[in-house]
Parts: sequence; structure tokens; C-alpha cells
Amino acid sequence: MKNEKLRKFLPYSFLCAIFFLIIVFQPVSVLFKESETFFSRGYGEQYEDFKRAYSTSQYVQKEEPGVIPDQTLESFAGGAFLRGINPISIIHDQPPMGRYIISLSILLFDNTNTIMALLYFLSGLGVFLIARLVLKNTLLSFIPLAIFINEPLFINKFYNTPLLEPIQLPFIIFSLYFFILGATSKKYLKWFILTSIMLGFVISIRFFALGAFLILVMILYFIIKRQFNKRFFTFILTLPVSLVVLLISYTRTMQLGSSILNIFAIQKYIYTYHKAQLTLPFSFWDLILFNRWHTWWGAREILSDSQWIILWPISMISALAFTLLGILKKLVISDEEKIIIIWILIYSVFLSLGDTSTRYFAPVLPFIYIVSTSFLKKAYEKIYR
Repeated sequence: MKNEKLRKFLPYSFLCAIFFLIIVFQPVSVLFKESETFFSRGYGEQYEDFKRAYSTSQYVQKEEPGVIPDQTLESFAGGAFLRGINPISIIHDQPPMGRYIISLSILLFDNTNTIMALLYFLSGLGVFLIARLVLKNTLLSFIPLAIFINEPLFINKFYNTPLLEPIQLPFIIFSLYFFILGATSKKYLKWFILTSIMLGFVISIRFFALGAFLILVMILYFIIKRQFNKRFFTFILTLPVSLVVLLISYTRTMQLGSSILNIFAIQKYIYTYHKAQLTLPFSFWDLILFNRWHTWWGAREILSDSQWIILWPISMISALAFTLLGILKKLVISDEEKIIIIWILIYSVFLSLGDTSTRYFAPVLPFIYIVSTSFLKKAYEKIYR
């Protein structure tokens, strides 16, 4: 019996290994192509150039500034934070943790981008782990992963680095992964603690609203399940851990005299700053379904985005159809799928509040691929039964 299982296991494992090598071929080849960007040393010699570019940029000069891209700002900030500068003395449109992660990359590798390669593949690992929880099949779990890490949106991240969004992405993915484990496992305390740590990184890297929406997703799951028991209250009691992570990211600011209340006042400023972007509501749907990008500058033209692929509308419509059929009791939606579907809906609402671009699509795309794959799997099983 054991030999028979082993004989079945070995070809299946070999097939999975071959499939994995095929799907990672493109991102790995791009990484090697850009090896100079990711693995060369010499940030120390570049720092003064970044500092000079920042000092004459739109972030400092009010009249006739030089315009620098976000990559230059993040590269300068990472080096400045490593030198002990107060984060809020540079620019505090976002919390400082993401830039400290860039500082860590400089400290370890003398390069702002080396750690980015690790974070890209960590995001892919998180997508695969969640897909396996949902699909219960390793080979099928490679399908959403293959689509995500080979689409232009993901591949282009190797050419535009460092940026805060891909730094934040693996923490978003793993916050949902650990929450799924906490919501469905018998021993849930450790998973909820890990969930809160991941949430802490989410709100410490970029605007805290995304972390708030993640918490809303998790609470909505308990509400839909009508599960107000020890598990629910354990989750609520672990949430302050996320605030501890946020405060740790401002350690240098507090060392230089700011109080904890000042730190929360900074979050209010960040909220006010981002609230100004709440224009062009619902343009998200025009972009993801029809590749019509509503720009928010100049004449406010409607453009197309070269990163758009036809699988975006197909997968989104499939995910919404699966949700509707589940509500109508035509298909059974598992607990894992419920959490992901709630996230897709809530994050879509979040992006619908104001102007958007494909730059912010990465936290939702792998999940609509997972749900769509599950939908097709269940539809196939139902038809052929």
C-alpha cells in the first residue's frame, strides 16, 4: 500500500516541480537580466546624488523644482533613515516602515533593491499558499500563481524599484493567509497574533486605511458566520499588536522628542493628505473591466494602460458570478473562499472611492484569480456529477 502511494506521489511531485519551473522562468529571467539593478553594490557612492536630487525636487523647492520619480525619493529616504534622520523631517505622506525596509537592504547589501527581489517572490509564495488552502490541490494552485507572476503588472515591478506598494504587498497577502488559518484551525491564537503583526506592517508601510479595510474584512467574516465566540474575541484582543508595530516604526521620531500622541497626530495628517485624492469615484471599474484609465491631471484624459490584460475583467466577473451563485445556494462557498471574496468586494469598494491606477491593483488581482479558478473547478464538478 505504501509503495503504491509512493509510486503515485513521485510522478505528481515531478509534474508539480516541472510546472513550477515553467511558471517562474519569466520572472527569474527578468531578475537575472536586471541583476545589476538588484545585486550590484555601491549605494554609498550614490547617496549624495540622491540627496542632491531630493533637495532640488518638488518635495523641497516651491519654485521651479526638479521633478523626481518615487523611486528616487524612496532610494534617498532609505539612506537618510539609515543615517538616523527623523523620518518626519523628510516627507511624511506615508509611515516610515517601508523606507526602513529599504534601509535594511542598504545595510545588508549596499543596494536599495536587493530586498525587493525577496519581497516579490514572498508575495508569490503567499499567493500559492492561499490558493492551496482554497483549492486543496497543489497543481491547481499553480494556476493563479502562474497568471499573477507572469502578467505585465508584476513583471514591470522589476523595472520600477524601489516602491512602497510592492513592499507592502506580501504583508497584505500574509495577513489574509494567517487570518484564514486562524479562522479555520483549532489552535488559532498564534495565527491571530501573526495576523496582527502582518497588519501592523501594512499600516506602518503605507496609509493606514488599507489596514483598516483588512480588519473590516476580518470582522465581517465573523459577522456573516455569526461567530461571536472565544475565537472572535481572541482575534479582537490581538489587534493592538498591530499598533505596537506602527509605534516601533516611529522609534527614531520618539527618540527625538515626539510623544505617542504626536505619532497618532501624524496619522491624522496622512489621512487628510490622502483624502484629497477622493475624486473620480467608480473609475476603478472602468479601468479593470474596459481598460479605460481616468487620469486626474491636466485635461483629465481617458487613456489605456499597457499592463491591462483580458483576464482582469474575465476573472473579476467570474469572481462576482461565483459570489452570486453562492448567495443563491447554487454553489457551496467554503470559509476560505468567503474570506477572500469579502476581501475582493471590500478592496474594490476602497478603490472605487476615488481616482485609481493599475499601480494599486496587485492586492486584488491574485485573489480574483484564485476565486475564479475555484469557481471553474466547482462548476466543472457540478456539471459532470
